[in-house]
Amino acid sequence: AQYYYTHIAWNHFELPAMDSSSAPYHSSGGTGGGALLRPSSPRHLKWLCTILAIVVGSMMLLGPKEARLGENLVHEHREDRIYFPHEKFAAILKLRGGDLESEKNRGNALFQQGKYDQAKEVYTRALNSASDRKDEVALAILRNRAATNMKLGDYKGAIKDSTEVLDVKICNKALLRRAMAIDKLGDLSMYEMGYRDARKLLMDGEGATGTETLREVKRLEEKMRKAWRATLMDDCDKLCKNCYEDAKLNIEFENMHLVDKAIEDLDYACDRIVEKRDANFSAEWPWKCVEMRMQCHKMTSCFESLTEDLNFMVNVSPKNATLRLLRCFAYEACERWPRCLKEAKLVAECQKGIDPTPAQILEAQGYVKRMTYFVEQLSSKDRGDP
Repeated sequence: AQYYYTHIAWNHFELPAMDSSSAPYHSSGGTGGGALLRPSSPRHLKWLCTILAIVVGSMMLLGPKEARLGENLVHEHREDRIYFPHEKFAAILKLRGGDLESEKNRGNALFQQGKYDQAKEVYTRALNSASDRKDEVALAILRNRAATNMKLGDYKGAIKDSTEVLDVKICNKALLRRAMAIDKLGDLSMYEMGYRDARKLLMDGEGATGTETLREVKRLEEKMRKAWRATLMDDCDKLCKNCYEDAKLNIEFENMHLVDKAIEDLDYACDRIVEKRDANFSAEWPWKCVEMRMQCHKMTSCFESLTEDLNFMVNVSPKNATLRLLRCFAYEACERWPRCLKEAKLVAECQKGIDPTPAQILEAQGYVKRMTYFVEQLSSKDRGDP
């Protein structure tokens, strides 16, 4: 303090020498009056310089020590030691001022060493210091903390961190960790989300998880899917909704193999409905299942199966001109020309209460014209005409 006072106050500011006769204070008068510091007193500047010297000296001398202390708070926190407020504050300042990427790497190193508790603490402090948790580095730290929670058996924490990542972007690592955490947690109410996460990974194949992990993902998907659907067996509407959403997810991925998987989901729903004698196929979700299965058969050119679905749907909704025209399409593809001709005439002539649009009438007339020609050709061939 004397060093800073001598060199800063007297040399830099070139202050005059102190007069020993000058009183540093003046009284405000009366007993009990407060003593006021003279603004012009050199001793005033001496005290200011002393305080400045203490602050600067503390920063210079204790700065590296505090930095090391902050690191120890993160990596070697001891429950038997009392940390003073200024030590914790210094550690927080260091973390907030540090590079988020370096903190992630530090946590990763601890994770590789098997120090999962310390790694989790590093990740947590880094996330608390992040200005934007949607940043790529912050999302990577969240994924790593989810992996750390898995090692520590904190499956709810792993699900929470993975969900926070997936709310921002689709990430295979987050999908895998959330599915595995749900399986370990054993919460049946979360199985629907768990097996769908696993199914998304299966859509990407080995590129998403690797060969060994892919087998585990298949096991998780099958286990949780069966367990979840078993809870819906008494509610056909919810079961059909579940199968419909699964099939839709497969179809949107635009892979023919997954279209076959979608048909399996829809067949599962339809078979369960048939088993329930009081089931109503005209309800919203059962109807959607049959309708989507029909579309899948059309995509895969399974016209016989498409015809079966359409026969069922026309029986449920006989006045639907769209379904009848689709059945004409299926009949033509299967070369069932007489049936196609009969169906087309019903639509073109508006029979049996069918109320088609003008465009549908034109389409039906086109079927009638083509099928009439094919039927005549077929009849002449049966008669043996040249």
